Amino acid sequence: MRSSRLWPTLAICAGLAACADQSAPTQPHLTDDATASVVDAGADRSPIADRGARLERLARRFAVALADADFRAELKRSLDASPYPEGKVYFQRALARDGDRGYRLLARASGDDLTSITSDADQAGTLEVYLPVPSHRAAWTGNDDVLVATAARDGDVPVAFDLRGRRTLLDARTPPTTPVLALVPAEIDFDAPRFKSATCIGDACGGAGSGSFVTPPTPGLYLTRAEFVNEFESWLKGAPEFEIHIMGPSAPGETKVIASYQCIGEHAAGAYSWDMNSKTWTGTQLLFSNSQMDAFATTYGTQPFSIMAYEDDDGACQIRTDADRASKLFAAIGPAVADWTAAIGKKDDLYANAPRLVKAAKSGYNVLTALYSFLTTADDIIGVAVEDAATGRYRTGTNWTVLGDKVATNGWLKLETK
Repeated sequence: MRSSRLWPTLAICAGLAACADQSAPTQPHLTDDATASVVDAGADRSPIADRGARLERLARRFAVALADADFRAELKRSLDASPYPEGKVYFQRALARDGDRGYRLLARASGDDLTSITSDADQAGTLEVYLPVPSHRAAWTGNDDVLVATAARDGDVPVAFDLRGRRTLLDARTPPTTPVLALVPAEIDFDAPRFKSATCIGDACGGAGSGSFVTPPTPGLYLTRAEFVNEFESWLKGAPEFEIHIMGPSAPGETKVIASYQCIGEHAAGAYSWDMNSKTWTGTQLLFSNSQMDAFATTYGTQPFSIMAYEDDDGACQIRTDADRASKLFAAIGPAVADWTAAIGKKDDLYANAPRLVKAAKSGYNVLTALYSFLTTADDIIGVAVEDAATGRYRTGTNWTVLGDKVATNGWLKLETK
């Protein structure tokens, strides 16, 4: 009797409307140099180089194992049935099912030692496998015309393998016409997922970015429109994972922004769950409630908070970027806007039920000290939101500008109190 399936079969959810893929068709040039690596682990012993080497070895083993038609069919069923965004599957968890049957399949196909394979998987961090390009998801039938690609960090040149284990480098900006399975560091929490939506929102779907409007259940600061100049993510990482954080001091009088008081993003909890999958979004999304602003004011008095936009690479609503990058960002933006890089929510004492007035404020912050994990890719800081009255940069339909490195305009937000 054939053993049970390796890839978990999950309840099929509503279909995801495929967004248009506008990339130019390209074809990879494969070589028989299966042992070559874009990361020379012998010359570079850094954690990122080590992780890149492990990912390449796992990608090649996975690719040659997929030469087996039954194995491909199981993977295809799991991708199709996955309730996670973009049909993602937890790589290590799938391989470990049925007494590590998947790992044994990789060892048999590649000829590598089982211990070395599990060691690479254990030390590579949580990995996800999926088809990141919408047109590839729609086209791949489970046949052998597929590549397995990986990259240790967003923006790195993707390294791909065909089912014979032949290696190629892909264009970092444009995917090939051949369907590509991405084996990359996980962007989502597989134990607390936000299930995939049946609706594609934004100009990538052919619309004007219109979203679903709801009556705000909680008084506070709301985001009603967001626009970004770029997606700030490689095609290999799939749809962008935009997040907005309310940042503030860790203690009264502290001049370093070291805490995220609230995050909105695809995998944030409750009323703060917000999914923006294209460069334009319109809707009604709570950012910071009145009760949160009251608590903040009670603890920190007149100290303001900053509103920062990120493109998350690993670990939803967890900031992983080094302090030096963020410090330079604040240092560059501050003088350009007289340091109006923060906001403050003021109560109207004359009217108890009146909406807050959230206005630009001088931050006084001189550095962002954020947790940095050397085993994860660095989240992209898109920028700091500054009120248009301070920047002098106005855009119809928005009232705050997201300023990035070199004081470049990276986006626009419409913030309203309700």
